[in-house]
Amino acid sequence: MRTEARGNLVVTDGSFRFLLGVNYWPRRTNIRMWRDWDEGALLEDINAMKSIGVRAVRLFLLDQDFVSSSGDVDQRQLERLRWLLDRLGDNNIAGFVTLLVGHMSGRNWGIPWAPDNDIYSPKAVEGAASFARQVAERVRDSRGLGGWILSNEMSLVRRASRPEEELTLLRAVRQAISSVDSGHVFSAGDVPDSYGQTPHLVRGITDYVGPHLYLYDSDPVRHGYLYSGMLELFSDDGQSPVILEEFGFSSLQYSEADRAAFIYEALYAALAHRASGAFVWCFSDFPDEADTPYLWRPLELGFGLFDRDGRPKPSAESFRRFSRELEALEGLGLEGLRRSSKALIVAPFYVFGEYQFADYRRWAGGLYQVARPTLLAHQLLTMAGAQASIRYEPELREDDPRKLVMFPSTISGLTVTWRRLLRLAEGGRLVYVSLLRGLGQMVFMHESATHMWGELFGVEPALRVGSPGVRLEGSVRLRLEADLGDLRAGHEVTVGLQQPVLTYDVRPVDAEVMATANGRPIAFAARRGGGRMILSLFPLEAVLADLYYVSDWSPYAALYRALAVQAGVEPTASDDPRVEVQVLSDGSRGLAFMISHWPGELTASLPVKGDLVAGNSQVREGKAVMPPRGVAVIRFG
Repeated sequence: MRTEARGNLVVTDGSFRFLLGVNYWPRRTNIRMWRDWDEGALLEDINAMKSIGVRAVRLFLLDQDFVSSSGDVDQRQLERLRWLLDRLGDNNIAGFVTLLVGHMSGRNWGIPWAPDNDIYSPKAVEGAASFARQVAERVRDSRGLGGWILSNEMSLVRRASRPEEELTLLRAVRQAISSVDSGHVFSAGDVPDSYGQTPHLVRGITDYVGPHLYLYDSDPVRHGYLYSGMLELFSDDGQSPVILEEFGFSSLQYSEADRAAFIYEALYAALAHRASGAFVWCFSDFPDEADTPYLWRPLELGFGLFDRDGRPKPSAESFRRFSRELEALEGLGLEGLRRSSKALIVAPFYVFGEYQFADYRRWAGGLYQVARPTLLAHQLLTMAGAQASIRYEPELREDDPRKLVMFPSTISGLTVTWRRLLRLAEGGRLVYVSLLRGLGQMVFMHESATHMWGELFGVEPALRVGSPGVRLEGSVRLRLEADLGDLRAGHEVTVGLQQPVLTYDVRPVDAEVMATANGRPIAFAARRGGGRMILSLFPLEAVLADLYYVSDWSPYAALYRALAVQAGVEPTASDDPRVEVQVLSDGSRGLAFMISHWPGELTASLPVKGDLVAGNSQVREGKAVMPPRGVAVIRFG
């Protein structure tokens, strides 16, 4: 079995095969797997995996069970690993081996070559590389080896203080493995906000980005769209292959029925967004409740697809159903289809970058919080039918071919970015920018979003000296003062703010007023070359991301649809914004994925004419009748 990165996909033996997988500790022995070795239990688990269509398994080498305090690798454990990989290969299951397991399930475990957990010291880097090389030498030609993963969330053992610390470790282990095995992909296995999962930093070191996503949100629709948005964020506009390396919830947290529906929903989101695979956390519940760390982390006992007695849970049935439908879609030519984006969202430099005195990510509370406006913009564009990608700001190209480019609810932009956005507008694009000056306790008074107010937007700053900004609170009535796309002047949308908003104030120079907020000019349009710049002082995306719950997403999706239509983008959407639509096509034929992000039943219009070929929904008179978090896949062309 050979795996490699090819373009934006991970391929197996030269072909794309979606890596439908699980994270794995044995049901009977859990983290004690290697010291309480039980081949019978492992074979029983492999048979259970095969019964639900598992194609890939992420394995974990608990280092303290593999390496002595003197640094010697236990050859018996390497033989056990090889035996397990061969058994997996016999069942056409790819094993992804995780090498550095200092953190697992709520406890940090010993790393023999880094007893003080200083995993980035030269000695520890050398020890990790040596261990990786010895493991790779022993199992590189095993029948079931699928890939290498450096760690399980090593930043929870010790977070690197700067990018080069983690990248040095990644390079050293990658080089050690490549010296004996060049036939399998390699990734970091770290938490999403680590340097090891930052797409532009690890490109050329790892073969794919593998986010671990355990996302929470008070709004169920927004929650469902978050997974899609995160996959696009880490894909970086298709520049990096992505595997959703961990996702899931415990059935000790939530309804097992809804958890099963969520797993089905998330697997389809990964497939529709052209991820190369998705690994559920995890294979099984565990019966030994007194074992470390379950003793104080009961949550971890209930993440499995199988229960503690080995019986399939409803989530296993969802997994099995997806597996069968995946095979059917592959038989219809899934491999030859591509996802093309109609619009581009620019993720601000501070989402992934670290710039002195501009550490907005830390001030906002982390990656997820600071990326929320970007993810919300992706949600609205998707609801509007404008299939979108997300690209990291420093990598924005001024010759990008897409008709609509968005820079939503940004605090600030790099100086060179504003010039690139101007060039895009001059080249015929519609460029939409909204600015975030303040929301609740997060206020950015000592900033200017841009240095090109007039050249870009045709406006000039009008705030009085020392002012924190124009304060909006309570209910804000947004009114179009000019036609926009398929919306006419006079169209109104009301937003109830959860926290006060502070905005800039500007005077138009050669811009027209596009919209007002409670009667005050808030959005402006200026022609630049063959295109237009649209500036909104109201950070709609940040506001909607901040609301506890949105009862109806339609008015906001309509605004984004109007922007798409104004840009010349032909929308492909359902009539219910709770249903995400993604289209994969080869130009003449394709598949339209309808994924409901609603935890109840609904009926939604089909986005294309065609035949229902997969999913758990029914089609009646041009409508999809969808169960909670349901899916319909329509073949067209």
